[in-house]
Amino acid sequence: MSGQALKEQLNLFADVVANLVMMETARSAFNRQNRHDLAELERYQGIAREEIALASERIDAHMMKSHKEGKTPLIKLFSVLSHLEMIVEAMNEAIPPLKKQIREGIPFSRKAMDQANKLFDGQIEILRTLVDIFKTDNEVLKKLILEEKAPQLSHLSIDFATAHEARLVEGLCLPHAAPIFLALIDVVRTMSRHEMDVVQLLMHEHKVEQK
Repeated sequence: MSGQALKEQLNLFADVVANLVMMETARSAFNRQNRHDLAELERYQGIAREEIALASERIDAHMMKSHKEGKTPLIKLFSVLSHLEMIVEAMNEAIPPLKKQIREGIPFSRKAMDQANKLFDGQIEILRTLVDIFKTDNEVLKKLILEEKAPQLSHLSIDFATAHEARLVEGLCLPHAAPIFLALIDVVRTMSRHEMDVVQLLMHEHKVEQK
């Protein structure tokens, strides 16, 4: 597979991630308690899955045509695609707790609302940067996610979970809100982990192409 063909495949992956930026819709559903936003989120989830299936078919087609020495970059593409699929599934895990919160009208403290929005905003920023990476193969942006944005968001998730559990013990948080908030934190942390894996694979791919 030529370097140009590989670049074209990575550029197509941007379509998958662009649909994941609909994490904005999850943030809107959380803040506005809006069922329509959740329906939109589920729709975009379906589109992202379709994009992943199409990308997988394209890579399969290239695998069939490639000689043994040309399969290594394609295997890396499959790995990237697998992590993108896990990011999609992690985001899907946000839908049930959001539905429960909206359906039952479960209130969140102002502190929890602020923290949840920080996590949503951080995740949206990473996804937008990933779109740019797939389109430009920018090494600076890769390092930004791998060394700063994703690790910082992951640590922030852990800090918020710890602080929330402390508030719960002290009686400063409603018990019904706790599992929903912790589920959303887990979604963000899982997505961050797979985003770091995606970028790591892309950095390796970049080095292979330079040799």
